[in-house]
Amino acid sequence: MDTSRISRKADEFKTVPSVIKDRSSALLGRSAELRDRSASMLARPRRPAWRIGMVWFAGGMAIASLVAFFFESTRGSARRHMAYDKAMAAGRDMGQWSGRRVRHLRNKAMGTVAEIKSSGSPEESGRPAGSRL
Repeated sequence: MDTSRISRKADEFKTVPSVIKDRSSALLGRSAELRDRSASMLARPRRPAWRIGMVWFAGGMAIASLVAFFFESTRGSARRHMAYDKAMAAGRDMGQWSGRRVRHLRNKAMGTVAEIKSSGSPEESGRPAGSRL
């Protein structure tokens, strides 16, 4: 067995605490520097006013076009009814899906409970030895 390799590894591990100590002191020094910085260096730069204005303008135009689309005099009523019908259909589909999912999970839980009850000894469940569910 090569003991010189093992002794080298042991010597390397002896220096680990000093490396950790050096690293932690460097981190403490850096944190002190950051703490002593002025607040102006840490402040986030503001967005230009024209960019904020453009975002609000684009949002307003989108809302206005949506309102005009649904409240148009000729086809607006049909569009509103279609949107209402699609929302109701989506709600029904979600109800059916969730109903199936809930029923599946309930049946699965009841099966697990039945398996647990049947796996125990009859004395633990309080039933006579020959009785069934």
